[in-house]
Amino acid sequence: MSLSQDSTEIRGVLLPLQEGELLLPNAAVCEVVSYQAPDAVSARAPAWLLGAFAWRNHALPLIAFERLLGQESGEIGHRARVAIVNTLNGNDRLPYIGILLRAAPHLVRVTESSIVPFAGDEPPPGMVADRVIINGVDALIPDLDALESALSEFDLWIAADRLRRSDATHQ
Repeated sequence: MSLSQDSTEIRGVLLPLQEGELLLPNAAVCEVVSYQAPDAVSARAPAWLLGAFAWRNHALPLIAFERLLGQESGEIGHRARVAIVNTLNGNDRLPYIGILLRAAPHLVRVTESSIVPFAGDEPPPGMVADRVIINGVDALIPDLDALESALSEFDLWIAADRLRRSDATHQ
């Protein structure tokens, strides 16, 4: 491979959802871990926020992307995983987001010839930056900025729940 070809290749990862795939640069995904049931968060939390997922001394929001898209997320099977994804805006209180996966992700090489825009007239749904076809697979590129903004209240929900639990134990 020539140097010019190398510079136009990005290593990506396809994250399997119940129906469809998310496409992210490999560098955006810190780790993929086995699913564990998250701690519940406030009843005010949106349905797509499954709870607080413990990972390396962090409590991260675990989201079901299908629910963000208005779809059913289905049952969580034994092959379920969680992709730990870096946030983009340097928020020390929310450095990572957990995305529920239905199975192990797949690495892909993204080149000009392997990716094409999805041929459709309708705009991508909210929280989706774009819809593409990569190596013949329909994939959504999540809008991590919008997702991070939507989760900005996550710390408040966690803090409020901890305070409520602490008050309940002291009564």
